Amino acid sequence: MTDTSPIRPVRYWDGVPVPFITAWSKEEIPTQELVKVHRSSATFLGLQDETDVERQFGVSWMRMPATRGGRPQPGLVHALRQRQAMNRMLCQLCGGPTVGSRKDEWTLFLAADADGHPLLNGERTESPPVHAVCARLAVEHCPPLRHRGWTAALVRHTPIWGVAGHLYDPLTLDRLPSAPQHRDGMHRVPFADTPRLRWTLAARLIITLEGVIPVTDLDALADEETEAIRARSEGGGCSLLR
Repeated sequence: MTDTSPIRPVRYWDGVPVPFITAWSKEEIPTQELVKVHRSSATFLGLQDETDVERQFGVSWMRMPATRGGRPQPGLVHALRQRQAMNRMLCQLCGGPTVGSRKDEWTLFLAADADGHPLLNGERTESPPVHAVCARLAVEHCPPLRHRGWTAALVRHTPIWGVAGHLYDPLTLDRLPSAPQHRDGMHRVPFADTPRLRWTLAARLIITLEGVIPVTDLDALADEETEAIRARSEGGGCSLLR
């Protein structure tokens, strides 16, 4: 029987699951060949020989190989896979679709909980959704979640808000510094801010969480999800494979 489970095999490194959105050492970010693009009486930032994949949502996206080779780079997010996961609601751990993995229309989000606050209604996030089964696996094995704690919530709606990326000077194309609170050096730019968006090289897609219900029992949610998937695939189970 064909496996119709939305949960994909998870990649491991040294016994620890590696999220789908994590960058690997052979996906080193190349020099971004930036140019000024003049089109329809407007001037904006672009990439030399830019492809359709590299310009989406009206903004240029960081070039980055997609090979998943070498060693995982914890904490470094792959620009294309993060965007795909956000745009298509793919699980940040296994990369499989989260839409339809539950009986209802809610989507699960999981985050490290360093300061003790839960995911809130109206909060913006750069972290894609996750299957409940994958969330349980991550909480058991991923060091940041084990050591810092975690927070999770079911979310009803996830409208796209904007991007995180590097902002460039329209005249010199020099990269502009970000606010001190953003240690990654990136700006957070809403899609409504057209002047800044035109000069942003995006690296992550940002969504807003609306209709939020906190989750404290991942085991119960994972068991429920497994049963829903099994029922839909006529007895075919789901598994997280190394």
